[in-house]
Amino acid sequence: MLHTLFARPGAQVAARNFGWLVADRCARLVLTLGVGLWVARYLGPERLGRLSYVVALVTLANFLPQLGLDAVLRREWLRSPAGAAEWLASAWLLRMGAGLAAGAGLLVVAGGGWGLSPDEARLLAVLVVLMLQPAWFLPELWLQTQLNARAAAMVQTGALAVASVARVGLIAGGAGLTAFAWVLVGEMVLGAGGFYWAARRAGMPRMWGGATGTTARRLVREAWPLALASLAVVIYMKIDEVMLRRLAGAEAVGIYAAAARLSEVWYFVPTAIASSVLPALLRAREAGGETYRRRQQEYYDLSAALAYGLSVPVAWLAPLIVQLAYGPVFAGAAPILAVHIWSSVFVFLGVARGQWLVNEGLQTFYLGTTAAGAVVNVGLNLVLIPRWGGLGAAWATVIAYGVAAWLSTYLHPAARPTAARLTRALLIPLRGWRYLRRT
Repeated sequence: MLHTLFARPGAQVAARNFGWLVADRCARLVLTLGVGLWVARYLGPERLGRLSYVVALVTLANFLPQLGLDAVLRREWLRSPAGAAEWLASAWLLRMGAGLAAGAGLLVVAGGGWGLSPDEARLLAVLVVLMLQPAWFLPELWLQTQLNARAAAMVQTGALAVASVARVGLIAGGAGLTAFAWVLVGEMVLGAGGFYWAARRAGMPRMWGGATGTTARRLVREAWPLALASLAVVIYMKIDEVMLRRLAGAEAVGIYAAAARLSEVWYFVPTAIASSVLPALLRAREAGGETYRRRQQEYYDLSAALAYGLSVPVAWLAPLIVQLAYGPVFAGAAPILAVHIWSSVFVFLGVARGQWLVNEGLQTFYLGTTAAGAVVNVGLNLVLIPRWGGLGAAWATVIAYGVAAWLSTYLHPAARPTAARLTRALLIPLRGWRYLRRT
């Protein structure tokens, strides 16, 4: 039963943590859908497409400074709190080095043009600063691991509120495209400072000074499959916009990005759930046996139920949502949204499955499944975008997510029981009456 997932030791703390994460994201959702949609209307499809294209390039490059460390750090901070300082400092040093290297690479791309318009080159030269975000946002990860979502939520919402005010000022002043890129950088800087201040007050050790070569090497050794997997993830999440820019132009990217923004804004939910239930799942894993299997199924069922509860109304009301959000100039985003929103089902389950793969030491298999999703997405985009534009890209996304998060799980013998649990979760619309009968 789903309600039993939060009716066990430590569940109240997890539920409060999840509640703060949801409250934060709801506040951010209001600001994003309020000011963000206003920005989209102001920029129009073509300029929004150029900004979205450059953000997609930066997101693709951001896999390098991420280094796939998040899941490993969460696990180690929970397993050995006494070694938190060493893990934190080593991760910060690794991410800073990788971020500087990635930033230098993007500056070379911006300076050389490489198929970018002058506006896009200027945007890329500004947004290169975001390559340092993974290093400076480590305190946010630490707060999440400590189930201290309240502090993280206050910082995130505060930074977004300041950035939103700045965006409104830019719209009122008729600012150019580059100014909106600087707001993204400013939001990152405010967030980084706020997270560090809040985490230090909550007991986090300093992020520098305690790094060791042994810990850094262990992090790299354990996380490199996850780093490559994160590259595969961002490829099949953002390659659509890059390929649309090349195959259909900036305006097509703007229409697609408008739809994807309304769909992807909900992707925080599975991450919030994962951060909140991970301690309970690790305790269940230590207990082993039927308890652990039951907790997994409950986790997958909860993820699928939430995803269906989101996807059905959004798909049904897509034309009305797009009309209210963007106006008639973005009408082409409605059918794209009606298809793209179904990717959330596989995103929710994929996040849940991904944490299980890390807990079981199956990072290399995780890499293989996400790489398969990336290959499928790129291949389908090449076929579908020339024929159907953004709608084809949306179908490619949904299918690729399904391959990566669900179907590929059947390929590993040790993961097949989990694949069966994922399938049961996907069938929860047919099984939901059992939960209702037990509550």
